[in-house]
Amino acid sequence: MPKAKHSEYGEIKKDAHFSLTPTSIEGLDKMARQRRISRSEMVERIGRGLIPVAAPEEDRLGESCAN
Repeated sequence: MPKAKHSEYGEIKKDAHFSLTPTSIEGLDKMARQRRISRSEMVERIGRGLIPVAAPEEDRLGESCAN
């Protein structure tokens, strides 16, 4: 049976599977709890650009400051 369209996004969701460390799962869950959304919705919003993540140049800048 095909999945129903998501009412907010108007698209049919596809299954995706990720392997994460326990630490990253805890961090993802914490961010989701703070927003009162599910882990899946957290990933959805990050993927849609609704929750910003650091740009690659910002990642490298943080690494150089830490050394």
